[in-house]
Amino acid sequence: MEIINGIERWPGSKRHLFLALGNFDGVHRGHQRIIAAAIEKARSCDGDSAALIFDPHPSVLLRPDRSFALLTDIADRASLMGALGLDYLIVQPFTDALASLNPEQFVREMLKHKLNTAGVVVGYDYSFGQGARGSADTMQRWGRQLGFSVEVCGPVLYRRQAVSSSAIRELLQAGAVKEAARRLNYYFFRRGRVVRGHGIGKKLVFPTANITVSPRLIWPGRGVYLTAVGGLGEELFFGLTNVGAKPTFMEESISVETYILDFEGDIYNRELCLYFLEKLRETRAFSSPEELKDQINLDARRAGKLIGVLSKDLKRQGGTELVLPASGRRFEKNRAKGEQ
Repeated sequence: MEIINGIERWPGSKRHLFLALGNFDGVHRGHQRIIAAAIEKARSCDGDSAALIFDPHPSVLLRPDRSFALLTDIADRASLMGALGLDYLIVQPFTDALASLNPEQFVREMLKHKLNTAGVVVGYDYSFGQGARGSADTMQRWGRQLGFSVEVCGPVLYRRQAVSSSAIRELLQAGAVKEAARRLNYYFFRRGRVVRGHGIGKKLVFPTANITVSPRLIWPGRGVYLTAVGGLGEELFFGLTNVGAKPTFMEESISVETYILDFEGDIYNRELCLYFLEKLRETRAFSSPEELKDQINLDARRAGKLIGVLSKDLKRQGGTELVLPASGRRFEKNRAKGEQ
C-alpha cells in the first residue's frame, strides 16, 4: 500500500478510483467492512482502492476544550489498512480551511475535482462538511448529480450492538481488553520505546521494561494485564504489563511497565509492541516489596494457565477470531455481513 501525504500529491490514476471515507480510528470490524467494500469494487473493474483520512483527527481541531485520545495513530492505521489489501492511503491535513468547506464544496473540490473518484463507500453514520451537515444520504444525492457511485454500509453488530470507536474506548478504559478485541477483530496493541526506570524490578528479581506513553493515544485502564510482546526478534514473548501508578512505591504518575516472561537481554531503547490479551487484576498497594514479589509469582502462574487456554482457543477457531496485526501473522480480512 502506498501512503499519499496530502491530496495535492495525489498522482492521479488512469484506472477508476474507489474511495473509503471516514477517519477509521481503530480500523475496527465496522471500518473493515467499509474498506473491504471499496477494495471489492476496485477489483471488480480493475480499478484502484484508497481510503481518505484526516490528520489531526477533526475532533482535536474542532473541540480543543475536550480531551480526546486516539485508538490508533496514523502509522498503525496504515499498517492495519495495508493488511486488508488497500492500494492507497491518502492522509489529508485537517485545517480550518478544510473544516470550513460545506458539504457541496467538499464533494466537488476534494472528491470530484482533485481525486476524480468513480465511487465512494461510507458508513451509515458518516458525516462531512462544515458543521458535519453532510450525511450518507447527502453523499448519495451528490453522487447521483456528479456521476459517481455511493455505497452505504450498515452497522456491524456484536452481541446486538453496533461496533463503534467510542464503545471500544469505553471498554478499554474499563480494562475489558478481550471484549475490545472481539470488536476490533484483532488484539488491541500499543507500541513504545523502552526507557530506564528506577531499577526496582531488578532488586525484586523481576526486571521490567518501562515503556514510553504517548498522551495522544488511549491505553487500557489501570490494572495488570497478560500481554504478548513483539519487537524482540521473530518470536513473540508473553508478559505481565502494569498500566497505571506504582502505589507500593508511592508513585502516582501514569506508567507502563512489562515483566517479560522467559526472556533475558538488554532491551533499553528498543521499540516493543504490546498486545493486550486479558486483564489479570487491579493494581493495588502492597505492604512490602516482598509481598509484591509473591503477587507477581501468582500473576505469572495464572498467566501460564491463560496462555495454554488461549492457544487452544485460537487453534479451535482456526486463528480467525483474535489475531495479531502487523507482525507477520494472519490478519482476518473481515467481510462478514450482519451480526458477529
